[in-house]
Amino acid sequence: MKIHRTFLLAAWAAFALGPFLSGETRPNLLFILVDDQRNDELGCAGDPYIQTPHIDRLASGGVRFRNMFVTTSICAASRASIFTGLTERSHGYTFGKPAVSAANSATSYPAVLKKAGYRTGFFGKYGVGIQQDQQSPMFDEMQNLHRSPYFKKQKDGTLRHVDELVGDKAVEFLQTQPSGQPFCLSLSFNIAHAEDGDKRPGIGHYPWPKAVDGMYAEGEVPLPRLRDPAIFDAHPDFLRNSMNRDRYFWRWDTPEKYDANLRARFRMLAGMDGIVGRVLGALDAGGFAENTVVFYTADNGYYRAERGFAGKWSHFEQSLRVPLVIFDPRAPKEMRGRVVDPIALNIDLPATMLDLAGVDIPEKYQGRSLKPILVGESSPQWREDFFCEHLMNHGAIPMWEGVRGTRYKYAKYIAQDPPYEFLHDLEADPDELKNFAGDSAYAAILGELREKTDAYAKEYSNPERPVTLTKSKSAAKSKAILESKPDSQGVYHFERDGFALLGITPSLGLEDNYTWEFEAKVMPGNPAGAVLLGNRETPGVAGLNFMKATASRGVQFFGGTQGKSLRLPMSLPTGKWVKVHIRKTGKQVEVSVNGKPQASGQLAFPLPAMPCYLGGDPKSPQESASCEIRNAKASSGG
Repeated sequence: MKIHRTFLLAAWAAFALGPFLSGETRPNLLFILVDDQRNDELGCAGDPYIQTPHIDRLASGGVRFRNMFVTTSICAASRASIFTGLTERSHGYTFGKPAVSAANSATSYPAVLKKAGYRTGFFGKYGVGIQQDQQSPMFDEMQNLHRSPYFKKQKDGTLRHVDELVGDKAVEFLQTQPSGQPFCLSLSFNIAHAEDGDKRPGIGHYPWPKAVDGMYAEGEVPLPRLRDPAIFDAHPDFLRNSMNRDRYFWRWDTPEKYDANLRARFRMLAGMDGIVGRVLGALDAGGFAENTVVFYTADNGYYRAERGFAGKWSHFEQSLRVPLVIFDPRAPKEMRGRVVDPIALNIDLPATMLDLAGVDIPEKYQGRSLKPILVGESSPQWREDFFCEHLMNHGAIPMWEGVRGTRYKYAKYIAQDPPYEFLHDLEADPDELKNFAGDSAYAAILGELREKTDAYAKEYSNPERPVTLTKSKSAAKSKAILESKPDSQGVYHFERDGFALLGITPSLGLEDNYTWEFEAKVMPGNPAGAVLLGNRETPGVAGLNFMKATASRGVQFFGGTQGKSLRLPMSLPTGKWVKVHIRKTGKQVEVSVNGKPQASGQLAFPLPAMPCYLGGDPKSPQESASCEIRNAKASSGG
């Protein structure tokens, strides 16, 4: 892979041409945003596997922020925060919410820069709801280039990776840049987001550009450091049953899937780095290298099977921390190649770009310009903590709010009843494996962070877009602990408020035969993770074992003591009676619906004896179903 050293050499040669950040010539701005990349997934951040030579060279000549965070770890809200300089609670945008308001679009960094005379361009994944009439004031040129699929068919019939098209558009923008006008070019990669609709391991789930075919084919890939099943088992039920766990089974749950997907993800990041190199080469060829400040960051972090999770969303470090490199070619030699510790946030990025451009920063911005850190002020007054949250109203992604400081982190999952609190001491327990919220020695810290969280939430609240808090399904605990009885026709009616004990499933070895069967009518509004039939309680056994059947997520066997799983897809219609049959014949497990096979697989672990429930589990009320069930039975034998 060719590294565009000419870009950096040309830029560094310009140090003697004028004062650093003097404002005499307005700098160009190149803003690069990556999807789903956490802070340590760069060569310059110490990763021994990932090859990112172009980003590494930007870091060697610029400033890398070791403690860069997003205030909300999901693409929609985070990207809106980057545009507007506001937290999610203030701009009010995430999936399922109305578009960013016209007032906030008008003060977005591209709108302010365009009004100040900059030529503005955006190419790549947009990912933010912006009113149609607000896009023209923001961008001179804009094209939303989104994955699904990653490979786009061209006029000549060939396929081209969507992010290669992003690079093409960036080069075209630079080649048509008029002289005498500064520009702000924003590039938003789809890499390294998985193709969620394609579960095939490797290039199906993580499609890489063809230019990096063959990379990472040899050698071992690193195992997740926090992979002990006990770490996952220690999570509360609402996290064990969240989308973080669902997508784990899409990506990481078998050694073969993990190996193929991680190699593919590494190729994606290497391919993205190559595209960045091509854009840097175009900067150099156009004569822009000596006056273009380059920003490189990501929209949220990412779990690569750590804690038994995939995705992002929750409050742990892997989810919140992202890379940030800022390369300013006008910097003097002594300011280059630094790694700095102050906390930086995604909401700081627009203020920083405007400050470097010499443009007034809107007073409404909640972030701060990072310019004092870039210029090496000896002791700038800086933040000691920040407010973070996740307010998307989704049954499988728990809502939370909290404060992350230099030593302590507090997170309150607000849709639980009562709210569930985490308190982490990052000095004593940097891996966040202990929850100190119940430790009396931390009572004062807990109280302080509770108050600080409430104060931030009040300060940032948008009265025009108040937070809609739908209580988690576990909030129905007063009803969910009630055992349901069948009606006179033998039909159980579950309305998110009960369960029925079918009996005790005996201990099942790998050679034993067993069947579960039932008829179900799934009602509208039944949650995707609601248990129609299953067992999660494991008396006297260390670790969580279970078998469960859900209407849309399928049938799952999980051996917590073995750290293994078997997941069999199944989808049941709404409002119709269907018969489900789950048959274990030795290691082979088959699922059928109305007599038609749905899925089959090999069970690699025994199951201990445990209760079997219908309609939910009294220990996990958030999994309660909205359905009717009849003719349920379980028995030994084929």
